[in-house]
Amino acid sequence: MPRDVVLNQNFLIALQTSLFKHANRFKSIKVNYMPPLNRHSLSRRTMLRGTGVAVALPWLESMSSMSRSVVNAGEIAEHERPRRSVFSMWGLGLNGRDFTPTQTGKNWEETTILKPLSHLRDDFTIVSGLKLTHSGGHGGDRTFLTGTSTHDAGSELRISCDQELAEVVGNDTRFRSLVLGINRGTSFGNPQDNTLSWTRSGTPIPAENRPDVIFDRLFRSENAEQIAARKAGSARTASVLDAVRDEATRLNNRLGQADQRKLDQYFTSIRDLEHSMAEDLAWLDRPKPEVEPVDFGEDLQALDPQRQKKSTFDYRRYQRLMYDVITLAFQTDSTRVISYMARKDLRDGTYAYGTMGCPYGYHEMTHHGEDPDKLRWLTKVDTWYSEEWAYFIEKLKGVPEGSGSLLDHTMLVWGSSGGTRNAHNRTWLPTMLVGGHKLGVRHQGHIIKEDDYFGNLWQTMFGFMGAPIPQDFQGGEADGVIRELV
Repeated sequence: MPRDVVLNQNFLIALQTSLFKHANRFKSIKVNYMPPLNRHSLSRRTMLRGTGVAVALPWLESMSSMSRSVVNAGEIAEHERPRRSVFSMWGLGLNGRDFTPTQTGKNWEETTILKPLSHLRDDFTIVSGLKLTHSGGHGGDRTFLTGTSTHDAGSELRISCDQELAEVVGNDTRFRSLVLGINRGTSFGNPQDNTLSWTRSGTPIPAENRPDVIFDRLFRSENAEQIAARKAGSARTASVLDAVRDEATRLNNRLGQADQRKLDQYFTSIRDLEHSMAEDLAWLDRPKPEVEPVDFGEDLQALDPQRQKKSTFDYRRYQRLMYDVITLAFQTDSTRVISYMARKDLRDGTYAYGTMGCPYGYHEMTHHGEDPDKLRWLTKVDTWYSEEWAYFIEKLKGVPEGSGSLLDHTMLVWGSSGGTRNAHNRTWLPTMLVGGHKLGVRHQGHIIKEDDYFGNLWQTMFGFMGAPIPQDFQGGEADGVIRELV
């Protein structure tokens, strides 16, 4: 290490120690203790190098500022622990009569649909009564994370809260956020979207739905030729964007106000793409984490819901692989924010466990007309979905991190755009906040927040994530936090 760096470190250590030691002599100065800087700990950017290869190390406790040496790790300092959030939407609601407990508090009764999760009740809070002003029917997908009525003609498209959060907490990860769904792409222009996520300029972000593709994107290393080709391709794309922008600027002065607004939206979309490309290039030369391979099987097409049929798609296997990959993404600190449209409005995309005997589509069951057979199957399918959600919670809970688990440093939301009292209502939306013990979440079992905005849950999560509330948050569809959780 260069001598001037060592001297600077020694100076900072001495200054920090002195300030803490003599803090009580200066009553007007508030000094918060910080672990001393430590030149003996491992750098987070330490890599194992060989001939032509460089392998990144996973997070080690000896990388903490609280480490006294590489063999005396201590604990991860609180400010070093990544904070993570998953925003998942399950379209079309569920059978609220067999989901919502009648009791509030931590001793809520075990309902049929919640039975697979009952043993995990200390790790989550059911929040009943939340509303989305612009949801209902089959249009809640686009409003779920934006709060705005963006399916209406002429409505203003705006940023989703997952992307606002990613702008704050995602700068140190390879992927600022991951956008996932049961169907890939955006489906923009159709009655239902495939994505929950929108850029600041109101552009939909395509979702990915194939666990094997997500795994490759996260962990599959590229050779030098592939990296060079991607750099060259990015340079060509950038030059094309520059040319389009220059031409559009020349055109702008000849247009009317309405067309100028459209052109401005176009410029903003170009800037979004350029920013994304720049971030991608910045990470190209950094090795991806090495993880144990996941067995996706030989027939990768079978993992693509869009290429399968109700009679053949093994949804249970598919969903668990998605949860496995999400867990690895968090465990390797590849991202800290994920949006996931796990079930769509109108056409659910999951085939409602057709291989397990369900004769109906999920949308058909929500329009049950009090048909006892459809109600019976709706509850059965909802219970199976709960079993997979329990698998995900247990998966995160089983990964140690610091003095807790991956779940303790992660918040998961299971929510829907359809109500529990009627699957297509926009009130009494089924909602569950999971995890986050180490982030400060105080779970309460079951609480009722009737007529509170859904955006209040997002605002509460921003607080736990240490992120400021943006201006015009949720387009006004948030007016506070859920105080019982704080």
